[in-house]
Amino acid sequence: MVGVGESRNGGNKKDMDGQQAVISFTVEHQDMRVLHSPRSHVRLTKAGDGGVANAVGLNSLALDVRGADKGLDLGNNVSTTAPKWHTELKAESMKRFLKDYLDESNQELQESMFKMMREDDLFRPRYGQSMHSSRELTYERLVKVAAGDFIHTMDVVRNPQRFMAGMQCLHFADYTLSIKAGVHFTLCGGSIAKLGTSQQQKRFLPKLDSLELPGCYGMTELGHGSNVMAIETVAKYDPSTQSFDLHTPNNLASKFWIGGSAQHGKICTVFAQLYTPTRASSGWEWHGPHVFLVRIRDDDGVLMPNVRISDCGSKMGLQGVDNGQLWFDHVKVPREDMLDKFSQVTPDGTFQSNFKGVGQLFGAMVGGLTTGRLLIAWAAVDACKIGLIVAIRYGAKREQFGDKTIMNYITHQRRLIVPLAKTYALELGMQFLGAIMMDPAGLKDKTRAKEVHVMSCGLKALATWHRSRTLQDCRECCGGMGFLSANQIGPIMTDMNVDTTFEGDNTVLMQQVAKALVSAAP
Repeated sequence: MVGVGESRNGGNKKDMDGQQAVISFTVEHQDMRVLHSPRSHVRLTKAGDGGVANAVGLNSLALDVRGADKGLDLGNNVSTTAPKWHTELKAESMKRFLKDYLDESNQELQESMFKMMREDDLFRPRYGQSMHSSRELTYERLVKVAAGDFIHTMDVVRNPQRFMAGMQCLHFADYTLSIKAGVHFTLCGGSIAKLGTSQQQKRFLPKLDSLELPGCYGMTELGHGSNVMAIETVAKYDPSTQSFDLHTPNNLASKFWIGGSAQHGKICTVFAQLYTPTRASSGWEWHGPHVFLVRIRDDDGVLMPNVRISDCGSKMGLQGVDNGQLWFDHVKVPREDMLDKFSQVTPDGTFQSNFKGVGQLFGAMVGGLTTGRLLIAWAAVDACKIGLIVAIRYGAKREQFGDKTIMNYITHQRRLIVPLAKTYALELGMQFLGAIMMDPAGLKDKTRAKEVHVMSCGLKALATWHRSRTLQDCRECCGGMGFLSANQIGPIMTDMNVDTTFEGDNTVLMQQVAKALVSAAP
């Protein structure tokens, strides 16, 4: 049991510039012990627990535990003689924690991106804007990022560490921008990089990198969200024209919530059920969902023939992302514009595939979602870092009922220190999964690929649920100040509210995790 006593120094050390604020309090210590290892600062565990030998390594900890009584040894030996330990939360250490997760091998890239966003007034936070103004601002910011040549879509497969490092920098500037960029680079561009041939990559990816072709990702339908296998948009191959007839058969088959499509998108990676003509009769043979490159607007931004788009309108957050609803009325898609790295349709209509069945092929088609899911989960963890830094630093300065700061109250500590610890744990989980995903050799193993899918499902659900609870507590712990947009917590909460359902509803994702665990049980 952990309780809080009076501060050893009788109060709170504060630096008025806000950079070195320190919370100082004493924590009562019952059957707990402190372990120090060369790879970690401090780990707390119940006395007698034998599982403390492999302490987790961290570059820096915001939580710094120091001896408060004689006999407390923070060396390699463990001492349980001290009844208390002393805790400090250092703002500078927390600041390092916010940045230390970034990939050291791409530090120059990240510093360049942060420098650009710090110095360019375009990236200054703006609040209370109209939907139209938010969309234009987000697009201008995306143009600036593309012009800086920071992010290359081909790096999704060629240099995933660099790609992830660049995308993660956007989380700290503007979550709306990170989603707009994620749809364009990660989903649309990533689909071409992973599912397209080298010829298709050469034709389209340079234009996506430069934003000459703003992209969107047409998977979700009005009637089918999580059940991608059951989408109703169809693509029937016609050998006489060597093209696919892409069609929306009913309103439920319309593509819905397609980010980037309502205003700016010019190309869309559209998921549709592939059919080829049978030779024995006038029927059709089904081959499951495939991905097609479809121009939805011309170079001047005018809608292409037989493409209809409706604006989804205002949302509770992410106003800068132009979500739309799309219908295709027998749109002709050239044969070479089906992403055919894993399956092909010959000019005469013969279907060929690298996989034995529709199920295996479908797994390859949706495999690109794992990268997007990881980025969403990591953004949730990053949001917790921002919210906790704001709330804890505020608690270190805010005095109530005399000269005692609110961070010295146990209720405040329980609401902020526990989620801080969970945020560290989730950050380490993100790093672990990211390291696996960035190893192409490992992903070629079918067993490892399945593990990655299960881990990405579980971490995405856990991280976004944690983000939802943590930011609400951070907002409340700042009182009225947490309600001000300028203090960031509120706008982040509303923009990120959707992360518990997009890229997979959390409940559905956890059912997949549970199913995998049950199947693996002896």
